[in-house]
Amino acid sequence: MTIAAALLVAGPPTPGINAEAAAAAAQITDPVPMMELLAPGGHGRLYTLSTSEATEAVNLYGFTHQRGQVGYWRTTAFTGSQPVYRLRTGSSYLLTASTAERDNLLAGGRFAYEGIAGHLGQQRASGTQRLMRFSRWGEWRVAFENRSQELVAAGYRIDGPLGWGHPEWIRTGAIYFGTFNPQSTSVMTATKNVFGREGDWWGGVRDFSGADPAVPKNTQGWNEDFSHLQPEIGFYDDSRPETLEKHIEQAAGAGLDFFQFYWYWNTARQNSPKQFEASLAAFAQARNRTAIDFALTVCAHPWGGLQIPTSDYTTVAKRFADTFFNQPNYLRANDGRLVLGLCDRRGLGDGSDADTRSFVDAVRRQARAILNEDVLVLGYWEAMLDTAAPTRWGADGAYCGVRIDHVKSYTDYVAAMPAYFGATPRQFMRCAAAGFDERPRYPHLIPDRTRIRYYQDQTPTLFSQGLNQIRADIANSRHISAVDNFVSIYAWNEWHEGGIIEPNAKDGCLYLGLIHDHLNLQKGTSCTS
Repeated sequence: MTIAAALLVAGPPTPGINAEAAAAAAQITDPVPMMELLAPGGHGRLYTLSTSEATEAVNLYGFTHQRGQVGYWRTTAFTGSQPVYRLRTGSSYLLTASTAERDNLLAGGRFAYEGIAGHLGQQRASGTQRLMRFSRWGEWRVAFENRSQELVAAGYRIDGPLGWGHPEWIRTGAIYFGTFNPQSTSVMTATKNVFGREGDWWGGVRDFSGADPAVPKNTQGWNEDFSHLQPEIGFYDDSRPETLEKHIEQAAGAGLDFFQFYWYWNTARQNSPKQFEASLAAFAQARNRTAIDFALTVCAHPWGGLQIPTSDYTTVAKRFADTFFNQPNYLRANDGRLVLGLCDRRGLGDGSDADTRSFVDAVRRQARAILNEDVLVLGYWEAMLDTAAPTRWGADGAYCGVRIDHVKSYTDYVAAMPAYFGATPRQFMRCAAAGFDERPRYPHLIPDRTRIRYYQDQTPTLFSQGLNQIRADIANSRHISAVDNFVSIYAWNEWHEGGIIEPNAKDGCLYLGLIHDHLNLQKGTSCTS
């Protein structure tokens, strides 16, 4: 039995390796999960960083994916690193960091060389622990050193160290709603019609916050403290590169890895609506833009001219490849694929499964033709409610965001998280909603008060509990997923909808600090304001 070797191999190539996939994965510099799979019959363990190899091992050869990860390893060499080699004999796999041991075993003729399994640190670094190899009856296992006593008690022998790796490495990003700029005509028109102010793209948020002396505080009868509705940097214009530079500094400084920009299409303009185009253009001009990755999340709403007709599929797909996918900091999954979200697919053609699949096919076709790249497509809404939906659409899985209904209980939202994560497609990006509150949209954007939705009981403590559940779910994961350690936060700056982790005048960087600490992010620092 031969399993294709891990995608990244330094040295002699292994038969069946996918060179294009290896090139894409080579662009990943963050550590990725080392998966452990038990061979049929329970004797022999396969260790791989490759989701495609793990999937093949399970589906074709009867391996069983073990719960959790054996640390987070890098797929390419880094300063102070050493390669760990993989050898196979029968259904058993042996990892070694010793070239002498590797060569001696190969010379004996019993073992076959399967390339480099991954790269670990030679010395201890911040956040790392030492990984060890253990053996018993012709089977080799890998585990962190703190499990030595447990494995020795189970009859294993300690063979020695492999190097230093991270027990956790969660990559976290936030939805970015780019509409707070002078191109946001719908908000400005509604603000003028109801409040009588010209040119105010912060209409409603500014009124509820009470932070602007020129705008009377007006909470529409909800007698609560809304002072958190003032951004720490002030009511900004997100079409200005300096605004995005501040946002990047805040987010990356707290350990966030990426922004997920909502992306819309306007057929008449053959471009994004101006307010959304403006914020993405500002991001592209930000001097520190490479400090954080970004991804597009397509919102093809079936209203307001935001649909994407089938006649525009190729145009849109080419724009993705030519303008966004080709950027060095476009978000990639652990296997190197470019990540694209579908926040709403009801406006893709006629909203049918067939038209959704045609759109996904067009995106993949153009990415392949123009960049020779593959795309990982994650749906939302129906994909979370129906795990078979991504297959019907030609998508790979789902990402999740906020669940809000007329119960409006954040306590219930947090309590339902484990079950919510348990009934998901295999490729799944976990999520946490910092909150949801449409009240700043009343009455200028949502005139009917009975339609306003908001969590009445949201607190930072409950948000922290949700983050803890995400961290635990990742640690005990059974998914073979290229985004298994990715988390999407709703949201950076949905100021009209209450999804806000951007630092505000009341709480400072409290929510960024909670995310950093409770997800144990390895980058950035905790809240300091």
